[in-house]
Amino acid sequence: MADEPVVVPNFRGRQALDAWLSGHDAGLLLQGPDPDSPHPLMNGLVAAQLPAAGARVARWTTVTVWITGGGDPSGVREPRRPLPEPREDVGFGEPDDG
Repeated sequence: MADEPVVVPNFRGRQALDAWLSGHDAGLLLQGPDPDSPHPLMNGLVAAQLPAAGARVARWTTVTVWITGGGDPSGVREPRRPLPEPREDVGFGEPDDG
């Protein structure tokens, strides 16, 4: 017995995590445009989707969504300010004068 087709909801403008959860509840899998990305779909707003809202697809079809404004807040923190002292100024490996 084949599953009934699923109508793709409109995810645009929704919070990414909320879209992912409601897509799963509807029987769809949401992923970003780069499925191998280390960043999960959790932050930001859905800006676009494919297939479009209203399309009829098989249950557990993958819907690709593009997210805007999410960004990973941890990011790279280099260069540090103030800059660390160069190794030769710190005296690594020198015996203590004590």
